[in-house]
Amino acid sequence: MHEKKDPYKFTIQFNPSDPTHQQTAVLLNRQGRRKAQFLVNAVMHYIDIPQEPPVDTALIETVVRKILKEQSKEPQIKKAEKHHPSTVQAPEDDFSFDEAADALGADGLAAIANTMAMFRRD
Repeated sequence: MHEKKDPYKFTIQFNPSDPTHQQTAVLLNRQGRRKAQFLVNAVMHYIDIPQEPPVDTALIETVVRKILKEQSKEPQIKKAEKHHPSTVQAPEDDFSFDEAADALGADGLAAIANTMAMFRRD
């Protein structure tokens, strides 16, 4: 087999009669122009390869909480936390949103916001 012209470009066709392929196609189409980052994150997580740079979960949690506050969803989360108290304290004092945004970059912030939106959909 000959070498690919562009090793970073792929064409994938899902099986429309397979329910898991259908569901995956729907999820990927919701990603808009961020499909590649979504797939990279999924593959790296699936094969358990640490991402470079290492993921700072406290930083991501700070960003998620900030986005949720901006979208006025915080009261619903606090209500849920009363039923399922977390043993982890919010790291808001450790990081500012600006520091988190700088560390994650625009693509990272967009991926987090997009992923959060996916969980809110029915």
